[in-house]
Parts: sequence; C-alpha cells; structure tokens
Amino acid sequence: MSFKKNIDRWYFPVFTGFLYAVAMPPFNSQLHPAFSFFPLLSFFVCIPLFLLSINASKKRAILHTYIFGICASIGQLYWIAFVTPEGLWPLIIFSVLLLVLYEGIFFTVNGILFRWTYKKFPGMYTIIVPAWWVLIEYSKSLGEVSFPWTSIGYSLTPLLPVSQISSITGIYGMSFIIVLGNALVWKFLNVNGNSKERKRSAALLSVFAAFLIAFSLWGWLRLHEHRMPAGPESKIALVQPDIDQNKWGSRSLDTSFDVIDSMLQKAALDTPGVIILPESALLCYLVKQPQLRKRVEGWSSKLKTPMVLGSLDWQKAPASSLEEYSVYNAAFFLDSGSGRFQPYYKVKLVPFSEALPFQGIFPILSRVNLGQADFKRGAMPVTFNICGKISGAPFICFDIIYPGFVRDRAGDGVNLLIHITNDGWFGKSSGPYQHAVISRQRCIENGISMVRCANSGISMFVDQYGRIVSHTRLSERTILTNAVSLTRIHTFYSKLGDWPVALSGCIILILLILSGGKKIAGKIFNQKKC
Repeated sequence: MSFKKNIDRWYFPVFTGFLYAVAMPPFNSQLHPAFSFFPLLSFFVCIPLFLLSINASKKRAILHTYIFGICASIGQLYWIAFVTPEGLWPLIIFSVLLLVLYEGIFFTVNGILFRWTYKKFPGMYTIIVPAWWVLIEYSKSLGEVSFPWTSIGYSLTPLLPVSQISSITGIYGMSFIIVLGNALVWKFLNVNGNSKERKRSAALLSVFAAFLIAFSLWGWLRLHEHRMPAGPESKIALVQPDIDQNKWGSRSLDTSFDVIDSMLQKAALDTPGVIILPESALLCYLVKQPQLRKRVEGWSSKLKTPMVLGSLDWQKAPASSLEEYSVYNAAFFLDSGSGRFQPYYKVKLVPFSEALPFQGIFPILSRVNLGQADFKRGAMPVTFNICGKISGAPFICFDIIYPGFVRDRAGDGVNLLIHITNDGWFGKSSGPYQHAVISRQRCIENGISMVRCANSGISMFVDQYGRIVSHTRLSERTILTNAVSLTRIHTFYSKLGDWPVALSGCIILILLILSGGKKIAGKIFNQKKC
C-alpha cells in the first residue's frame, strides 16, 4: 500500500494525533530521565497536520485534521475524567467529550489556514503559519470559556536552556518558534526536483537550527552564571496533606484539621518564616465559623509563624443579585498574633466546574445546576506582605495558566509567586505534571521565584529561571522546607508582555492587505484587458 493511501486512512490522523500529545508534558525528565528529549519532537509533530490539511478533497482534509485534533486533545486532557464527584461521573465524561471536540476545532482551523496560506502564499507561508497558530492559541485565553492549557510552547519548558528564550518572548513566542521550525522542516521535505530551491530550504533550516542552538547556549550560560541568585532569602515550609477529596464525608473536615494540626507542629521545627497550605486545605467557610477560625488563629499564635492557606469564603451579595450570598474560592494570609485574615479571591474560575460562563450577562444562569461550585470571581488584586521581606502575589490553581494575568499581577515590588492548588482530583495522571510545568513557565517569563503547594502533589520550590529546587511526589503526605531567593530578575517579557501576539497580528494584517490588494489589482487588470 502506498504512503498516499496510508495517509487517507482513518488511522493516520489518529496515530499522529496521539504522537502530538507525546511531545507535550508530562513526557519530560521530571517524569523519567528516558523522556528527557521527547520535547524536541515538538519540532516535527505539526507536520502530519500540515500533510492532512492539503488533501485534494477539502472535506476529507477538514475531517482528518479534526480527527487529528481530537486525538491530540484526548492525549493531553484525558485526565479530566479522573474528576469523579459522587453521582457526577457520567456528566464529567460527557464534559470531557465536549471539551476534546471543542479543542479539536482549533487544530482544524490551523489546518484550514495552513492549506489556504500554503496555496495562496507559497513563498511566505513559513512565517505566516506560526503567526496564525499564535493568534489561535491566544484566542483560547479569552472569553468566558477560556482554557489556555495546551499551548505547544510548553513542550520546551522542561528543556531549561532552550526555555530561557521565554524570558524574552513568553509562552506565545515559544509557540511561534516551534511552529516556525515545523514549517521549515515541511518546506525542506516538500522541495521536488529543484536543487536550487532545495539548497535554499536547507539553508533556511540550517539558519533556524543555528539560531536555536545559539539561544540554547545563551540559556545554558544564563543558568550556570546564576546557579544561586544573590540577595535576600526566606525559609518557607510547604505542607502537602494529601487529603482525598473524592471521598469527602461528614467527618472529613475533622480529619483535615487533625492531619494539618499534626503536620504544622512538625513544619514549625524548622523555624520557617511562613507556612503555606494548599487550595481547599480547610474546606469550610473558615472566617465565618468562629470555632474553626479560633482554632486556626491558635495554630499561628502558638507556632509564632505566619500562614497562607486555602479555604472558602462568602460575602453578602449585592441587592441586584438573584442570590443572597456570593461564594469565593479563597486564599487567606494570617499573620501570627494579629488574628487578621487577608483574603485573595480566585479570579480565573474553571468554566463549568467552578462557575457557569456568561452568568454576568445572563444572571438567570445562576439557577442552572450542572454540579458546578457556583463561585464568584474575585476582582481586587492582592499582595501578601509577609514578615517585611516577602511581597507575594497569590494564585489559586487555574489562575497560573494565564501568562498575561500573572504578568500583570506580578508588578513592581512583587518578589514571590505563591501558587496553591488542589490537583488531588486528578489522581496519578498527566494533569498534575502538566499543571506543574505550566507554573514553572511563569517563573521563567517573569524572573520571579515561586512556591507551589498542592494538596496531593506536585508541591515544589522553583527559582527565577524555572529550575526546580526541590519537589514532592504525587499522593505523598509530607512537608517540604527550603530557603527561597527573593531577588527578582527583570525580564524583557515582564516589561513588554505578549509582544509576539502583537507581532503575529501585524503579520496577518499585512497578509490580509496584500491578499486584498492582489484581488483589487486583478480586477482592475481584467477590466482594462476587456
């Protein structure tokens, strides 16, 4: 059977779609040293998508790119099905199905745009295709149903010398570079018979490889020049209680308090400057329940140690609201002895899980119950000022996956990213590893250290260059204590933000102007000819 016939079979987009997922986290050295160079596959995994998109039959091209996208999405997002609250498993499975069908559309759009650009602009598509890709990725971070989890740029985050480029470009710049590499490889492979054109394609590919190696060498030197950043430090303890959220019962809150009480006593032995607990560490309305609040205040006062912990909170809803109370997913900072709980309310809520989209536009949606938590979105930016040394920007779970949001929150004066999460819902799957890789990326982009505390893992300390100083395993009840550098390294990205998105927009705008100009010129020429 010929190669062409194999491509037209249904199993080709299925196999290559799953191969795309293999190039993405968690296949990296953190999972196993054998996977150390799997991220380099990302420079080739778009080529099957390009191949499928130029099928002679437009309908078959759309169908096969969509199958490719669905399989690539399943390979990256299957772990969401591990979220199995009692009685909601069928709904979760249905939601995962809808999500991968939705994510598959983005791959199909990329394929269609490649097909159009490849045919209309054969001399320029290598630079246009990455621009399309970046704009489509960026669009996934916008709106009420945003989910920017699967950016192809994250595939290179574990390769730290290479990923230092993102201190200049951010994650979207990394995506641009990866897709540009795919387009140049495609161009080289598709030169037929013309030796001059083949040499030109080989030269372009060689220049790209040389630049990538040069930037990687710069990244390697950057990492080795700053093995231990100088400046102020603070000792911080992360408490990973590993409490099973899937088996939460009537006595689970008592168990949580007992487990955390015991672990705090041990954590205090190392005399940390602050102790951090994960998202939902105490799954109750902590500051609104006097007995529980008093108990937590007693911990901080007795240990003489400030604390950051995840809990819930509510406030009286505005008179215009259909509901009496607004409920928030919160992180609280409790200074030892003060008794004051400073809240941060989560801003980026998980669509359909923590809130239904468009409730702000259509308040009646608050009456719809699909098993979501019905949290309200926080509005005020908050900084935790701890011990006069730490100026920490808190983030809860989903918050950290938005690069522009993190950059804006990590403004002047912030010297630590505090990320608390509860990845225990996802078990021993790809999800916690992917989330950890994404959070590391924010450190590289902004040049700020991060402490990450997760309920069941992966808790970790990450420096300003994305290096993991120490970390826990999944499903491990443990305490992790380390000194954290509070020196901030100002990066090009932290100053200019997502400039590769603006650059991509300019490239596409020029393309559309040129395309429109060609059409107008063609019409004028034909009229004169007549």
